[in-house]
Amino acid sequence: MTESFAKEHERSPGPDRQPDTAIPLRVVGFSHGILFLAAGPKYQEVLKQTAVEPATPLLVDGRRHGMLLRVDASRQEPLLVIQMDPRAKFRNGSYQVRLRLPLQRSATKPYAVDLVEPAARAKHAAAQPPVADDVGR
Repeated sequence: MTESFAKEHERSPGPDRQPDTAIPLRVVGFSHGILFLAAGPKYQEVLKQTAVEPATPLLVDGRRHGMLLRVDASRQEPLLVIQMDPRAKFRNGSYQVRLRLPLQRSATKPYAVDLVEPAARAKHAAAQPPVADDVGR
């Protein structure tokens, strides 16, 4: 990404603007069914302008593995907090968050989280293969 969503928003405030990039995330913690994913400091401003709407999923292979609870963009390294589904398997590795225009009731912010998903496997497979652990252990 060559420029931030915030700068793009300032230049083209029209309703037809559509975010078209994913924000990379990394796992920073997993405890008691809660997954903590961190975004880099350069994404802090765009995540401050991002709403979390009800039922925002964590999708793995097309299946819901959890739900996004909140985005904490007050930190220098923004944090996404996800409640994992108890039947889902935890996968360590890279994730990404995709943004979209908000629903009308959340329109106080220019962006909303569309979904959280594992990052493209082909890109990261050579670096570190995903590890699956039982969430319920």
